[in-house]
Amino acid sequence: MEHGSFTRAAQALHVSQPALSQQIRQLEQELGVQLLDRTGKAVRATDAGATYLSHVHRAFREIDAARRAARDVNDLSSGMLRLGFTPSFSGYLIAPLARRFREKYPRIFLELTALSQDEIETNLADDKLDCAIAFWASSVTGIAAQPLHTERLSLVGRYDHAAMTHESIDVAGIEKEEMVLLNRTFATRQTIDKHFKRHGIKPNIVIETSSMTTLIELVRSSSLVTILPDAVAFERDDLRFRPLLPAIDERRVVLLQREGGYRSAAARAFIATLELFVEELNAASLT
Repeated sequence: MEHGSFTRAAQALHVSQPALSQQIRQLEQELGVQLLDRTGKAVRATDAGATYLSHVHRAFREIDAARRAARDVNDLSSGMLRLGFTPSFSGYLIAPLARRFREKYPRIFLELTALSQDEIETNLADDKLDCAIAFWASSVTGIAAQPLHTERLSLVGRYDHAAMTHESIDVAGIEKEEMVLLNRTFATRQTIDKHFKRHGIKPNIVIETSSMTTLIELVRSSSLVTILPDAVAFERDDLRFRPLLPAIDERRVVLLQREGGYRSAAARAFIATLELFVEELNAASLT
């Protein structure tokens, strides 16, 4: 059905077109329903065919999970973990977390993929990810959310920046600072813009970027400041953060997994590493 014709489907499956047509007709006779509409230029699924296909896809996902379970090595001498995350976490969470996990489990292959929230939910449902780190949005059928920590956005600058001498920053005072921010495609930037608008602030934004790495390097190497999660500064000795007053709305960070899905030994070990790291983040945010 994905290929739109028997000829292309047969080529993809490396069988002859007549043989494929015969197999499908036999399946239709066995089920007692028509699965394909052959009357148009392209072959497409009937309602019964679409329903049948969705169940077949689900069965194949379960078979793949069964294969992974059978290959799973509980002593963690080998294995693979597929982690999805929204781009904002690339600035402070993913790299140190991956480093800690690799130090403890060097033989586990990590596949790290930055995705939108919608892509994360789709890939979890399709069993293309083992777990994901994202913001809490709303309850999604088939996806289990485990709370991790609450993210607070703060003013971040170099350790020797004048603004870092204050205990906190009045949001109105930001107007005099030259800022670099993530561009408007990021949920973090949208949250910041709403806060500025709510308080009538017109920030002096001199650079926008889609790269978290570029943003952090600009702040580290210049007099520019930014607004990012305060945790960005926790593992960087040359950066400091100061809370904003009034504060920007906090966001809940969650671990997402497919409800009822297989948890490999690698996934269980990663989650334990993540929980320990989050405990340290939460402790640091209180100091």
